[in-house]
Amino acid sequence: MESSKNYQEQLLKFRYLKEQRGMYQGQLEIINASLGNILNTKTTVENLKEGVKDGDEILVPIGGLASIKASIKNPEKILLSVTQDVVIERDLNGSIEFLDKLIEQHNKQIQFLRTQLQNLDINLQETSNLIQGVIGQK
Repeated sequence: MESSKNYQEQLLKFRYLKEQRGMYQGQLEIINASLGNILNTKTTVENLKEGVKDGDEILVPIGGLASIKASIKNPEKILLSVTQDVVIERDLNGSIEFLDKLIEQHNKQIQFLRTQLQNLDINLQETSNLIQGVIGQK
């Protein structure tokens, strides 16, 4: 009877830990995707410093597979989305500094999530071993 109760408790704990792990894994994937976008943005801004001039023609994506031709106006000023509703203007160097801070924040979040995942993996292994031990007692 006690063995069955212990088995049920360990099984519930195992399921909970698996759900937690899935949640953290999903967050890690989102942060990694966001970091990739920020790194691409930084590369683009750095490339602007290398000779884009007023009036140069570029392609601007407008969604899906569609783009339009556009002319650069004031290439030394970058508009950065801070939130969904807030955009700030920075010069090229200020933009790169802003993006570097975002990259640093993302890297800290990634490290935190990886640590959490490692801890959960250890707990999952220990719980699995306990479950196997209870099954072996039956």
